Amino acid sequence: VYKNTPIIIGGIEASLRRLAHYDYWSDRLKRSILLDAQADLISYGMGERSIVEIADALNAGIDVKDITFVEGTVYRTKSLESVYDYELLPSYRKLLQDRREYAKSFYIQYCNTDPFTGKRLAEPYAEDHLWVVQNPAAKPLTQEEMDEVYGLPYMRTYHPSYEEKGGIPAIQEVKFSLVSNRGCFGGCSFCALTFHQGRILQTRSHKSLLTEAKGMTEDPDFKGYIHDVGGPTAN
Repeated sequence: VYKNTPIIIGGIEASLRRLAHYDYWSDRLKRSILLDAQADLISYGMGERSIVEIADALNAGIDVKDITFVEGTVYRTKSLESVYDYELLPSYRKLLQDRREYAKSFYIQYCNTDPFTGKRLAEPYAEDHLWVVQNPAAKPLTQEEMDEVYGLPYMRTYHPSYEEKGGIPAIQEVKFSLVSNRGCFGGCSFCALTFHQGRILQTRSHKSLLTEAKGMTEDPDFKGYIHDVGGPTAN
Protein backbone atom coordinates (compact mmCIF):
# COMPACT_ATOMS: atom_id res chain seq x y z
CA VAL A 1 0.00 0.00 0.00
CA TYR A 2 2.79 2.43 0.94
CA LYS A 3 5.54 1.33 -1.41
CA ASN A 4 7.98 4.12 -0.52
CA THR A 5 7.42 4.01 3.24
CA PRO A 6 10.11 2.24 5.32
CA ILE A 7 8.67 -0.59 7.43
CA ILE A 8 10.47 -1.41 10.69
CA ILE A 9 9.13 -4.20 12.88
CA GLY A 10 10.03 -4.91 16.48
CA GLY A 11 8.77 -6.07 19.86
CA ILE A 12 9.29 -9.50 21.37
CA GLU A 13 7.23 -11.31 18.71
CA ALA A 14 9.35 -10.05 15.82
CA SER A 15 12.51 -10.22 17.91
CA LEU A 16 12.21 -13.95 18.56
CA ARG A 17 11.47 -14.60 14.88
CA ARG A 18 14.35 -12.54 13.52
CA LEU A 19 16.00 -15.58 11.94
CA ALA A 20 14.61 -18.92 10.77
CA HIS A 21 12.51 -20.36 13.58
CA TYR A 22 10.14 -23.18 14.50
CA ASP A 23 6.53 -21.98 14.60
CA TYR A 24 4.33 -23.90 17.03
CA TRP A 25 1.06 -22.69 15.52
CA SER A 26 1.77 -24.11 12.07
CA ASP A 27 4.11 -26.87 13.34
CA ARG A 28 6.79 -26.07 10.79
CA LEU A 29 10.03 -24.20 10.30
CA LYS A 30 9.57 -20.67 9.00
CA ARG A 31 11.87 -18.13 7.41
CA SER A 32 12.96 -14.94 9.11
CA ILE A 33 9.90 -12.79 9.74
CA LEU A 34 11.78 -10.01 7.96
CA LEU A 35 11.09 -11.83 4.70
CA ASP A 36 7.55 -13.04 5.36
CA ALA A 37 6.44 -9.63 6.69
CA GLN A 38 8.16 -7.90 3.75
CA ALA A 39 9.62 -5.39 6.20
CA ASP A 40 12.83 -3.42 5.68
CA LEU A 41 14.36 -3.80 9.13
CA ILE A 42 13.86 -5.62 12.41
CA SER A 43 14.72 -3.81 15.61
CA TYR A 44 15.31 -6.75 17.95
CA GLY A 45 15.68 -6.86 21.71
CA MET A 46 14.98 -3.73 23.74
CA GLY A 47 14.90 -1.15 20.96
CA GLU A 48 15.37 2.25 22.61
CA ARG A 49 18.82 2.78 21.10
CA SER A 50 18.23 1.24 17.67
CA ILE A 51 14.91 2.92 16.91
CA VAL A 52 16.38 6.38 17.61
CA GLU A 53 19.42 5.65 15.43
CA ILE A 54 17.16 4.38 12.62
CA ALA A 55 15.00 7.51 12.87
CA ASP A 56 18.08 9.76 12.78
CA ALA A 57 19.39 7.95 9.70
CA LEU A 58 16.06 8.26 7.88
CA ASN A 59 15.82 11.91 8.89
CA ALA A 60 19.28 12.49 7.41
CA GLY A 61 18.04 11.20 4.07
CA ILE A 62 19.65 7.74 4.14
CA ASP A 63 17.65 5.16 2.21
CA VAL A 64 16.32 2.42 4.48
CA LYS A 65 18.09 -0.16 2.30
CA ASP A 66 21.40 1.44 3.27
CA ILE A 67 20.73 1.35 7.01
CA THR A 68 22.83 -1.74 7.64
CA PHE A 69 25.03 -0.39 10.43
CA VAL A 70 22.68 -0.09 13.43
CA GLU A 71 23.34 -2.40 16.35
CA GLY A 72 20.30 -4.41 17.40
CA THR A 73 18.86 -4.67 13.89
CA VAL A 74 18.39 -7.30 11.20
CA TYR A 75 18.41 -6.54 7.48
CA ARG A 76 18.44 -8.36 4.16
CA THR A 77 21.13 -8.16 1.50
CA LYS A 78 21.90 -9.70 -1.89
CA SER A 79 25.65 -9.69 -1.24
CA LEU A 80 27.97 -10.23 1.72
CA GLU A 81 30.79 -8.22 0.15
CA SER A 82 30.30 -5.28 2.50
CA VAL A 83 29.53 -7.42 5.57
CA TYR A 84 32.53 -7.99 7.83
CA ASP A 85 33.31 -10.08 10.90
CA TYR A 86 30.31 -12.34 10.44
CA GLU A 87 29.62 -15.99 11.16
CA LEU A 88 27.71 -17.92 8.53
CA LEU A 89 24.71 -19.85 9.80
CA PRO A 90 23.42 -23.01 8.11
CA SER A 91 21.20 -22.15 5.14
CA TYR A 92 17.44 -22.25 5.44
CA ARG A 93 17.43 -25.18 3.01
CA LYS A 94 19.74 -27.17 5.33
CA LEU A 95 17.54 -26.36 8.31
CA LEU A 96 14.55 -27.83 6.51
CA GLN A 97 16.50 -30.98 5.68
CA ASP A 98 18.08 -31.73 9.06
CA ARG A 99 16.90 -30.84 12.57
CA ARG A 100 20.47 -31.08 13.83
CA GLU A 101 21.39 -28.19 11.54
CA TYR A 102 18.64 -26.16 13.20
CA ALA A 103 20.04 -27.03 16.65
CA LYS A 104 23.51 -26.00 15.44
CA SER A 105 22.17 -22.68 14.14
CA PHE A 106 20.29 -21.98 17.36
CA TYR A 107 23.41 -22.68 19.44
CA ILE A 108 25.46 -20.22 17.36
CA GLN A 109 22.77 -17.60 17.84
CA TYR A 110 22.77 -18.11 21.62
CA CYS A 111 26.56 -17.80 21.70
CA ASN A 112 26.33 -14.39 20.04
CA THR A 113 23.77 -12.55 22.17
CA ASP A 114 26.41 -10.46 23.97
CA PRO A 115 26.58 -6.88 22.61
CA PHE A 116 30.35 -6.62 23.22
CA THR A 117 31.62 -9.97 21.92
CA GLY A 118 28.80 -11.18 19.66
CA LYS A 119 29.46 -11.44 15.92
CA ARG A 120 27.22 -10.56 13.02
CA LEU A 121 25.29 -13.57 11.81
CA ALA A 122 24.38 -14.24 8.18
CA GLU A 123 21.64 -16.70 7.25
CA PRO A 124 21.55 -17.78 3.57
CA TYR A 125 18.33 -18.11 1.58
CA ALA A 126 19.66 -19.59 -1.64
CA GLU A 127 16.25 -19.86 -3.33
CA ASP A 128 15.82 -16.09 -3.01
CA HIS A 129 19.48 -15.28 -3.71
CA LEU A 130 19.82 -13.27 -0.51
CA TRP A 131 21.05 -13.32 3.08
CA VAL A 132 19.42 -12.15 6.27
CA VAL A 133 22.06 -10.43 8.42
CA GLN A 134 21.77 -9.92 12.17
CA ASN A 135 23.95 -7.15 13.59
CA PRO A 136 25.32 -7.51 17.14
CA ALA A 137 22.87 -6.62 19.90
CA ALA A 138 22.42 -3.03 21.06
CA LYS A 139 24.40 -1.93 24.12
CA PRO A 140 22.58 -2.19 27.47
CA LEU A 141 21.13 0.95 29.04
CA THR A 142 22.87 2.70 31.93
CA GLN A 143 20.91 3.36 35.11
CA GLU A 144 20.40 6.99 34.08
CA GLU A 145 19.03 5.86 30.70
CA MET A 146 16.77 3.29 32.36
CA ASP A 147 15.40 6.00 34.64
CA GLU A 148 14.79 8.26 31.65
CA VAL A 149 12.96 5.56 29.67
CA TYR A 150 10.71 4.54 32.56
CA GLY A 151 10.06 8.18 33.43
CA LEU A 152 8.22 8.86 30.17
CA PRO A 153 4.48 9.64 30.39
CA TYR A 154 3.05 6.25 29.41
CA MET A 155 -0.72 5.72 29.36
CA ARG A 156 -0.28 2.62 31.56
CA THR A 157 -3.21 0.80 30.00
CA TYR A 158 -4.34 -0.95 26.83
CA HIS A 159 -5.27 0.93 23.65
CA PRO A 160 -8.68 2.65 23.82
CA SER A 161 -9.86 0.62 20.81
CA TYR A 162 -10.26 -2.39 23.14
CA GLU A 163 -12.82 -0.62 25.34
CA GLU A 164 -15.79 -1.62 23.18
CA LYS A 165 -14.66 -5.25 23.42
CA GLY A 166 -14.65 -5.17 27.21
CA GLY A 167 -10.98 -4.28 27.68
CA ILE A 168 -8.12 -6.69 28.39
CA PRO A 169 -8.42 -8.42 31.80
CA ALA A 170 -4.68 -9.18 31.95
CA ILE A 171 -3.97 -5.47 32.50
CA GLN A 172 -5.12 -5.90 36.11
CA GLU A 173 -2.07 -8.02 36.92
CA VAL A 174 0.51 -5.62 35.51
CA LYS A 175 -0.96 -2.14 35.74
CA PHE A 176 0.23 -1.64 39.31
CA SER A 177 3.61 -3.36 39.11
CA LEU A 178 7.10 -1.91 38.87
CA VAL A 179 9.88 -3.07 36.55
CA SER A 180 13.10 -2.69 38.56
CA ASN A 181 15.52 -4.33 36.15
CA ARG A 182 16.12 -5.98 32.78
CA GLY A 183 18.23 -8.83 31.50
CA CYS A 184 18.92 -12.33 32.79
CA PHE A 185 22.11 -14.36 32.96
CA GLY A 186 20.24 -17.62 33.59
CA GLY A 187 19.70 -18.79 30.01
CA CYS A 188 17.04 -21.36 31.02
CA SER A 189 15.90 -23.54 28.14
CA PHE A 190 12.21 -22.75 28.67
CA CYS A 191 12.66 -18.98 28.64
CA ALA A 192 13.25 -16.56 25.75
CA LEU A 193 14.38 -13.65 27.90
CA THR A 194 18.12 -14.03 27.32
CA PHE A 195 17.44 -14.05 23.59
CA HIS A 196 15.40 -10.86 23.85
CA GLN A 197 16.78 -8.73 26.71
CA GLY A 198 20.27 -10.20 26.91
CA ARG A 199 22.30 -11.53 29.84
CA ILE A 200 23.45 -8.18 31.25
CA LEU A 201 21.44 -6.86 34.18
CA GLN A 202 20.26 -3.26 33.88
CA THR A 203 18.68 -1.59 36.88
CA ARG A 204 16.69 1.50 37.76
CA SER A 205 17.47 3.75 40.71
CA HIS A 206 15.39 3.71 43.89
CA LYS A 207 14.36 7.30 43.19
CA SER A 208 12.96 6.32 39.79
CA LEU A 209 10.97 3.45 41.28
CA LEU A 210 9.58 5.59 44.11
CA THR A 211 8.55 8.32 41.67
CA GLU A 212 6.61 5.81 39.59
CA ALA A 213 5.05 4.29 42.70
CA LYS A 214 3.88 7.71 43.84
CA GLY A 215 2.30 8.26 40.43
CA MET A 216 0.38 5.00 40.81
CA THR A 217 -1.28 6.22 44.00
CA GLU A 218 -2.89 9.03 42.00
CA ASP A 219 -4.62 6.59 39.65
CA PRO A 220 -8.36 6.29 40.49
CA ASP A 221 -8.14 2.49 40.09
CA PHE A 222 -5.33 2.14 42.66
CA LYS A 223 -6.44 -0.05 45.60
CA GLY A 224 -3.52 0.57 47.93
CA TYR A 225 -0.99 -2.10 46.99
CA ILE A 226 1.60 -2.73 44.29
CA HIS A 227 1.43 -6.21 42.79
CA ASP A 228 5.09 -6.70 42.09
CA VAL A 229 8.49 -5.01 42.10
CA GLY A 230 10.97 -6.93 40.03
CA GLY A 231 12.01 -8.32 36.71
CA PRO A 232 14.11 -11.23 35.48
CA THR A 233 16.84 -12.29 37.93
CA ALA A 234 15.58 -9.75 40.48
CA ASN A 235 17.40 -9.81 43.80
